[in-house]
Amino acid sequence: MLNLLFYFFSIVLLLSALAVVLTHNSIVSVLFLVLSFLISAILLILLECEFLALMLIIIYVGAVAILFLFVLMMLETKLKNLNKNIFIYFPFGVFINSVFFFEITNSISNSFLSNPYVNNFLYNTYCSWYGKVDSLTDIEVFGSILYTQYVLQFLVVGFVLFLALVGVVFLTSNPIKNHKNQVVFHQLSRNSVIF
Repeated sequence: MLNLLFYFFSIVLLLSALAVVLTHNSIVSVLFLVLSFLISAILLILLECEFLALMLIIIYVGAVAILFLFVLMMLETKLKNLNKNIFIYFPFGVFINSVFFFEITNSISNSFLSNPYVNNFLYNTYCSWYGKVDSLTDIEVFGSILYTQYVLQFLVVGFVLFLALVGVVFLTSNPIKNHKNQVVFHQLSRNSVIF
């Protein structure tokens, strides 16, 4: 069942990565990029690398991809330039992808052929069941170290990020220059037109 989930999410990851490249609208392309980051984090969770999965979500999805999305939304791209013919570059892209695919399959096959521990599962090996029962996950280890030994550094980093957020909001806000202040006393002290 776990293998089927892994294969399903791998196929969805490949399709979303293709959609990032092939989509004409840049905002939709960034949304597919966010989807591919999330699915790669799910794959890392399936491989029991929880810390890397959470870092991928926090750094790439939370910062980089959302920053790309905001930049693209602020640029107000025109849709008239999106109808260009991209099939001119298709043979070159197929050539580059086939070279990468050949190199990856060649390196993987060479590493499996030269690895002496490939058939290690056929032999009886010693397994420490106490170590498996008493083991902590990597998130628990990082959390205990971060919140016990590096509390001050963690708070300083949080404060610096907060100052950066406040600075960005202050720099991007556009105060209205010709703003008329409303003074209630002047409005109420005027004579009525009717009387």
